[in-house]
Amino acid sequence: MLSIIVTHKTNTGYLTDCLESIAEQDYKDFETILVLDHTKDNLDALIEEYTDSINLKVFELEDKEGVSAARNFGMAKASGDFITFIDNDDYIMPETLSGMMELFNDETDMAYCEFKTTWFQKKAFNEAQAEEGEDEDDEVIEVDFEDVFDYKVEYFKKLEKESVLGAIYRKSLFTDNNITFNEEQKYFADAKVLMGLLDNAREIKTSHKGMYVKRSHNDKLNNPSLNQIEKETTMPFYFVAYDNAIKATENNKRLRNHMYVILAKFITKPYLRKLRDKKEEWGDVWEKEFFQELAKRAKDVDLKALKRKDFTRAEKKLIKVMGEGDFDKAYKQGLKVLARRKLVKMIINKRIRNKTFALYIFSKMKFKTNWIVFESFMGRNCSGQPKYIYQYLQKNYPDKYKCIWVVDRRGVKIPGKYKKCKRFGIRYFYYMNRSKYWVINMRQPLSVPKRDDTIILSTWHGTPLKRLVFDMEDVHSATPQYKNIVYRQTREWDYLLSDNPFSTEKFQSCFLFDKEKILEAGYPANDPLYAEDKEEYAAKIKKKLGIPEDKKVILYAPTWRDDNFFEAGQYGFELDLDLNRLQKEFGDEYVVLLRLHYFVVEKMDLSKYGDFTVNGCDYDDITDLYLVSDILMTDYSSVFFDYANLERPILFFTYDIDKYRDVLRGFYLDMEEDLPGPLLLTNDDVVDAIKNIDQIKEKYKDRYKEFYDRFCCIDDGNAAKRVVEAVFENKETT
Repeated sequence: MLSIIVTHKTNTGYLTDCLESIAEQDYKDFETILVLDHTKDNLDALIEEYTDSINLKVFELEDKEGVSAARNFGMAKASGDFITFIDNDDYIMPETLSGMMELFNDETDMAYCEFKTTWFQKKAFNEAQAEEGEDEDDEVIEVDFEDVFDYKVEYFKKLEKESVLGAIYRKSLFTDNNITFNEEQKYFADAKVLMGLLDNAREIKTSHKGMYVKRSHNDKLNNPSLNQIEKETTMPFYFVAYDNAIKATENNKRLRNHMYVILAKFITKPYLRKLRDKKEEWGDVWEKEFFQELAKRAKDVDLKALKRKDFTRAEKKLIKVMGEGDFDKAYKQGLKVLARRKLVKMIINKRIRNKTFALYIFSKMKFKTNWIVFESFMGRNCSGQPKYIYQYLQKNYPDKYKCIWVVDRRGVKIPGKYKKCKRFGIRYFYYMNRSKYWVINMRQPLSVPKRDDTIILSTWHGTPLKRLVFDMEDVHSATPQYKNIVYRQTREWDYLLSDNPFSTEKFQSCFLFDKEKILEAGYPANDPLYAEDKEEYAAKIKKKLGIPEDKKVILYAPTWRDDNFFEAGQYGFELDLDLNRLQKEFGDEYVVLLRLHYFVVEKMDLSKYGDFTVNGCDYDDITDLYLVSDILMTDYSSVFFDYANLERPILFFTYDIDKYRDVLRGFYLDMEEDLPGPLLLTNDDVVDAIKNIDQIKEKYKDRYKEFYDRFCCIDDGNAAKRVVEAVFENKETT
C-alpha cells in the first residue's frame, strides 16, 4: 500500500485541489494521511467529502509545528510500504501514482515523475504554461529526465529547489537509513533528506506517466512562498540546511559537488545583490554575520566543481577570496564581478544600456516642472484617458506645458505640438527622468525609478468588471511575482483616476490604494460621447473605416482569456463568434466591427468575409468605434461601462461564463442581475438577440437606467477639464 502524506496549515482553496487530484487517480491502493499543523481553517466539510474516496485519515500535530514535524509525524502514522509527499498547495495529474507504482520491484527504492511549476489552479492548468523555474536567476538549460541526479538535483541551482516532491519512496529507505526531516528547520529541510535518499537508494526509476504540479504563490504580501520570504529571515536556516546536506553527501562526490555549486551560485548572485543594494533596514548583517557564515563554507568549496559553463573566472575567484574570510577583499572582487556582469549586459542588451545612462546621467540632470510624458497602453497608440487629457491641455494651455508621447508604432497620428520617443529607447529614459508628470493608463515599468518630485497620474483603462490583483485568489495571466510587482508600482502613483464611486471602492481593495489619492472625476475618454457634434464626427469615422452609410454597425469587443496565456506577454485567442452565420443572417443590414483586446497578438484573416467585417483591432481609439456603433457585443471587457454613456443596446456573448466566473477571474458584479443587457450563451442566442434588438431594448430599459445612474453618473463631457485642474493646475474639483 502507498501512504500519501499531506500537511496543512492554511489556505483551504489550495487543499481542495490537492485532495481532488488524489481522488482522480486510477491507482486506488493507498491511504491519505492529512496532518493538520495548528490550522485555523474549518475543514469539516472538506474532510467529510473526501474521507471515503481517498481513504483519508486526519491527525492533529499537537506538541510540535512546521512542515518537517508534520511530515515526520505522517511517516510515523503511515501503514503503507511506500510513501509520497504532496504539499497542500500542489496537485498531481491523472496516472501519476499508477505510473510510478508500476515501476517498483524488489530492488527499486524510488520512482519519480515529471515535475512542473505553475500558478494555475487545477481546473485551469495547461501544461504548455507550466515551467520548472519561477524567478530571475533560473536558467533555461537542457536536462536529462532519465538521469535522476540531473533532473531532480543538478537542474536546480538553489537550495530551496531541492525537493522530495514528485516521487514515491520505499518506506524502508527512510527507516533503514535513519532519514528524517530536521524539525528545527523551518525552511530548506528537503535538501538534506533528498541527498540522503539519493545516496542510499539502490534502484531509481523514471515514470513517463502523470505529473506533479507545484503551485507558485503569487501574493507575496498575504500568502508568500519560500522564494518570496525575505532572505534576512531565512538565512539562519539556510546555513544549517546546507551543512546537513553536505554531511548527507559525504559518500557521493557528484551530490557534494552540486552543493558546492548551490553555495557558489548563492554567493555570486543573491549575496552580491545584497552587498550592492545595502538597504538601511538590513543593517550590517550581510557584511558581518552572514559574510562570516558564508566564508566558513566557501573555504571548503572544491573550485574544480565550479564549471566554466556555470561560473566566470571572476566569480570563481570571488569564491576563493570569500573562503579567506577577508570582507574588504571579497567586497572588491564582488564589485568587479558586478561591473563585468553589467558591462556584458550593456553590450548585448540595449535596454539595460539605456537604463544605465539614465541611472548615472539623466537622473542627475535638472528637473523640468512643465514637462509631461503621456503613455497609452504601454506605448501602443495615442488613445484613452491620456489622449484626451493631452488634447485638453493642447487646446487650453498650448504654450504652458511641453508634452512627450511614448509611442512604439510608426504612423500613429498625434495632433498638436509634442515630442515623441520609443518605449525603453534612450530618449524615453531621458524624458522619463526629467519630466515632472507621467500620465499613464497601464502600469509604469520598475526599470525607470521615479524621482522624488515626479507626479504619476494613473488613469487606468476602465471600470472593472473582472476582479483585479489583490481581489483575485489566483493570477492566470502573468508571473507569480505579479501581485508583488503591482504593489510596488502602485505605491508610486500620486493619483488614480476613477470614473464612478463603484470604481473608487474597488480600486481601494484591488490595489490596496488610499482613497485620498483616488481622483473621482470621470473618464476624459468618454468626453466625446457627450459632444454636441458627435453624430457628424461619427459619420466621418464611418467613412474612414469604409463602412457604407446605409449599414448599421455591431461592435464586437471581447476580452482576452487568461488561460490562453503562453509566455509573459503572449496570448493565444480563438474567436467563438460564428461570423459565417452572422453574415448569412445579417449581411444586408449590418457590418461587424471587430475590436479584440490589446493583449491579443495574433491577427485574424478576415478576407473571406468581404466587407461584412471591419478590422478595428489596429484602430487607435476605441472611443471613435463606440460612436459609429449601433450595438455593442462584448463579454467581460470593461468597454460596456463606457459605451453605456451612449445609451445604445449592449449584448453579452458569455459562452464560457461558468469557467470565467468560477475559475479564471470572478466578477465584481452579478452578471445575471446587474448588466444592462442579456447574457447570450450560444450563437443561436446571438442571432435571436440581434433579430429582436428592439424588444431587447424595451425589456432592459429599466435595468439600463439603473446601470447608467450607477456607473455613468460623473461623465458629462468635462472630465478632462476636472482632471487637468486637479492635477496640473492645483484646483479643487467639484
